[in-house]
Amino acid sequence: MQFEDFIRGVQEQAGLDDREEAITITRAVLETLGERLDRKTRNGIEAQLPNELKEFLLARHENANADRYDLAAFYSRVAARADLKYQKATERTRQVISVLRQALSAGEMQDLMESLSGDYTELFNKEVPNPVPRTNP
Repeated sequence: MQFEDFIRGVQEQAGLDDREEAITITRAVLETLGERLDRKTRNGIEAQLPNELKEFLLARHENANADRYDLAAFYSRVAARADLKYQKATERTRQVISVLRQALSAGEMQDLMESLSGDYTELFNKEVPNPVPRTNP
């Protein structure tokens, strides 16, 4: 999946008209995800992403170890990075992850889910609500 396809997918899932808003939430989610994963898992994911998304995933991470925190803290970090309220960050995170699932192979997605604690299952297995309909001018 190319960068523009990914961002367009996030826009459609979230019903966003603003491309920059889709990029902001994508960056926030991938940066947060990147700090939560160990180097091996990050490397596997980044190998399947376009360069622009790799940069988001790897932006803040030089160490091999993952930061350990629960899903609620994950959402809080996304909220802070994207300047969103917690509930909106939760929704947007699920929408970005939905697009990420389309971009990664099934095996890589499985590795990703296995590298996170059990409370993250909700993020990956919960159905994303129908995308918000976009109105075309």
